[in-house]
Amino acid sequence: MKEVMKPSMRTYKRHVLVCVGSKCTENGEGQILYDALKDKLKKAGLGSGELRVERSRVNCLGTCKSGPLLCVHPDGVWYYGIDSDKLDIIIEQHLKAGKPVTEWVYHQGPNCEG
Repeated sequence: MKEVMKPSMRTYKRHVLVCVGSKCTENGEGQILYDALKDKLKKAGLGSGELRVERSRVNCLGTCKSGPLLCVHPDGVWYYGIDSDKLDIIIEQHLKAGKPVTEWVYHQGPNCEG
């Protein structure tokens, strides 16, 4: 049997999940947002260091309405209807300053301090 190597990962402060599923958006807006997120995080200084934000794309977050949807962990904050301009605001206010942008939040989990 082949030995399985334990993976490693750099540390991060927050993890943003972006839904790219076809039920969230019809024209691939989730994937476009995910692709833009990498450069936006880097420009905001969140691509490395103690505030580094990890990003992942997912095929379904289970709510399937009003996408693109984002989920920020470990905060447990779920955003809806996000576009590039709204993403810039979320990066500045939530990911950098730690304050969720309540205008676009549709759910907050038990770990949300905002």
